[in-house]
Amino acid sequence: MFRYRRKVEMPLKEAEEKFKAKLEEKGYKVVLEFTPSDVVKAKLGVEMEPYRILYVCNPKKFYEMTKVEYEIGSFAPCPVLLYERDGEVYIAINTAEDVVDIIKEPLEDIKAVIESL
Repeated sequence: MFRYRRKVEMPLKEAEEKFKAKLEEKGYKVVLEFTPSDVVKAKLGVEMEPYRILYVCNPKKFYEMTKVEYEIGSFAPCPVLLYERDGEVYIAINTAEDVVDIIKEPLEDIKAVIESL
């Protein structure tokens, strides 16, 4: 499913810190952070292994992309997953074609809401 996924040999927190530092070296920033595993626990009372989403953006590159396709914001900033599964830590990114079948129904639901406005 993932275009790119890498198992890292370090704790999740350390992986996140190193990832952020390396991103900054390349002009990227984490502009939003979200922890779905916390939301699942709070709303459903279900424990999940740690699962984080970091939304990554390079402002200059984003601006240049808007010159080509102004509505690129649907895909940018780029979501990067950091998660723990069975005691292993992963960092992953995906592309639209990788997930389109999985998210088709929610996208149709959201499209219907937009159409109803």
